[in-house]
Amino acid sequence: MLTARTWRKHKTNIVFGGAVLVSLAFSSGDISRNMQSLSAIKEQNATNSEKQTKLEQQLAFEEEQAKIADTRYTKGCLPIVAGEYPNIRYVSIFEGQTLTDRHTETPLPSGTVVCDGQGNTGVVEDNGVVGAIAFTGNRDVIAKRLKRFRGGIYSQPVGGN
Repeated sequence: MLTARTWRKHKTNIVFGGAVLVSLAFSSGDISRNMQSLSAIKEQNATNSEKQTKLEQQLAFEEEQAKIADTRYTKGCLPIVAGEYPNIRYVSIFEGQTLTDRHTETPLPSGTVVCDGQGNTGVVEDNGVVGAIAFTGNRDVIAKRLKRFRGGIYSQPVGGN
């Protein structure tokens, strides 16, 4: 197998290689555990990265919605209220809600932009159903719009069902 000449020429490499093989044999369990640990860390990093991406997408979506809602409040959305003057209160609007004129009980016309006191805006679709909901947290723009409807000729907006 090994001749004397091969042994003399490569004995350092052979001894070192043998030591490495023995060392690997004894530490195979540690290596296996380290590989599993690395795998778990990679999986956790992938999960965290996915969560971060979803959060960033959600933030971008919220910012776009806020721009739309701010514009709707600024340009004059129709606040939705319940009760009778002087005891009216603003009520929340939501997707799929049917809105009717408080006096005629007929559905609001398609295309009417509606809003509430919480920052939600929407557009009335067919048969008075609210769609295209957008939200803003900008309390200043909300307050400015709703201030017009307290105590003046605009004190009786439509009601929400």
